[in-house]
Amino acid sequence: MDMQKIILTIKDNSKLSFFLKLMKQLDFVEVEEASFKRKPSVKKHNFFASAGLWKNRDINADELREKAWKRSR
Repeated sequence: MDMQKIILTIKDNSKLSFFLKLMKQLDFVEVEEASFKRKPSVKKHNFFASAGLWKNRDINADELREKAWKRSR
């Protein structure tokens, strides 16, 4: 007997349990539960590509800190 496999994507996780119960009721369907968690994509930042970011800008570290931490009341 030639069996076929399909891959389904459940868009709404709250419906997953219902879907699995429904599929298990069908005698011609074999349910294999698999959990695939995607790894978050981590983009590496090239620190040295930022060299010269503040070049030709008239600002110093104290002014930068003051602007960054200035809070309005």
